[in-house]
Amino acid sequence: MPPMTVRDVYAALDRFAPFAHAAEWDNVGLLAGRPTACVRRVLIALDLTDAVAVEALRTRSDLLVVYHPPIFKGIRSITAGAEAPTSRLPELLGAGTAIIALHTALDAAAGGTNDILLDAVQPAERFPLEPLVQERAGYKLVVFVPADCAGAMRAALAAAGAGVIGHYTECSFELEGHGTFRGDETTNPAVGRRGRLERVPETRLELVVPAERLGPVVRALYATHPYEEPAFDLYPLHAVAGRAAVGLGRVGLLRRPEAGTSLLRRLGRVADLSNAAVVGELRRRFRGVLAAAGAFGVRAFRDPEVLVVTGEFKHHDALELLKRGVTAVQLGHFASEAPVRARIRAVVARAVRGVRVAIARADRPPLRAVRG
Repeated sequence: MPPMTVRDVYAALDRFAPFAHAAEWDNVGLLAGRPTACVRRVLIALDLTDAVAVEALRTRSDLLVVYHPPIFKGIRSITAGAEAPTSRLPELLGAGTAIIALHTALDAAAGGTNDILLDAVQPAERFPLEPLVQERAGYKLVVFVPADCAGAMRAALAAAGAGVIGHYTECSFELEGHGTFRGDETTNPAVGRRGRLERVPETRLELVVPAERLGPVVRALYATHPYEEPAFDLYPLHAVAGRAAVGLGRVGLLRRPEAGTSLLRRLGRVADLSNAAVVGELRRRFRGVLAAAGAFGVRAFRDPEVLVVTGEFKHHDALELLKRGVTAVQLGHFASEAPVRARIRAVVARAVRGVRVAIARADRPPLRAVRG
């Protein structure tokens, strides 16, 4: 069996949590290293701190898979003082250690960061709080053509790349109607006479067009249409990723309402509750749980019937939640994301054989509770 490479691990992670589904502002994917480099040891961590970097160097790990991107903004130098959470970046690069970051790609994925928190309460139904909408996914082309030319136009546009939806080709919609036009003295209309108002049976033909095929499709339209001045419209399209199953935040609807105290006990089976805090009333019943790991913000937390489980929020956010009547449990940023490390390890271990995959022992929360 050929040795596993960074590309193999990247592909496995991309299948589970597509990097294309990360937030636009995020910096995920392969951040350092060569895709063709061999991988024998993989180390997993939430954060690439100095302690994690030392462990990676000591264990001769070929690849670090981290949750938070250690390189987030553009950096001007690779030195101990570079803008990164570790001062060991030069040593890691010198050792040939590759780095892959997941962050919001893993948050958005079904089975990712937030679903692991929901697993504890076993909801009957799950869906994202904010479904992922991908902008500029293509165009809708609407062209008006004489009814007897609609078939030829559809065929020409399809041949140029329009009308593809999933595994189906030549997908279109037709609507019959009438078009009117009056050409001036410089025109040579294909139908009727210049200077006279014409009313012609026409077909409204609609097809989707991928952005990369827009040029060929429009050229095919002009080459096929019988009119001197074809009438057509282009509408930019957005796409809802994963049939609306992908997105940030995760809502789980329960089979029956359950007390918040009971839900919190079950949550303790997968997450560390030692530093958890709550705003609102836990002793009432909830019809669902909203998992929003990390620093999600509270703008979308509005349903008093759903118990919110998140990583952190600010003082004034807590006051706003009280005003809305929303109960929210703050686990701590690290505690809300830490359970996903085991899922990352399982995904990598299943996909790449003969590779040692471990969670970094040095990956620990930066904050500790003060014990009196």
